[in-house]
Amino acid sequence: MTPVAGILYPPGTDIDTLLASIARTLAATGARVGGVAQVRDPEKGLSLLDLSSGAIRPITQNLGPLSTSCKLDTSIMADIAANLERQIDAGLDLLILSRFGIREIEGGGFRSLFGRALLAGVPLLAGVRVEHTAAWAAFHGGLGTDLPPDEASAFAWARGATEGDRQLAQAVK
Repeated sequence: MTPVAGILYPPGTDIDTLLASIARTLAATGARVGGVAQVRDPEKGLSLLDLSSGAIRPITQNLGPLSTSCKLDTSIMADIAANLERQIDAGLDLLILSRFGIREIEGGGFRSLFGRALLAGVPLLAGVRVEHTAAWAAFHGGLGTDLPPDEASAFAWARGATEGDRQLAQAVK
């Protein structure tokens, strides 16, 4: 089993509900699942759901109606990334990241978490829009699996990844 998989999805796919469902189902089996999925809160705007704690944090800032700048709050994103690093260091069976997108392609966003998870031996599942397929393939360099945007396929990969990780941990003990 490859250590990283991307769910390649077209626009209009509710990737975040899919990822959160996989996290909940695996956690119910005893798997240690961490990561984030995006949620849209009518009052708070774009937010991230912490898949291990259920906490929701808004990630955008109000720059006013005439602003054309990026509304992403980089200090909150840094806090979330630090929390995810602690989750990885504490030991996870699977890390789920909502996107491998433009920021990750450009070297920012949560890109460092992708590498940190792989170095720690934590399998990683991410959403990847179909228009980023080539950049995703270049990033994982043949180490990744491309999955269709359906729950059965993604869950089967994630279940196999977490079971393999737990079997390895048992063997090491």
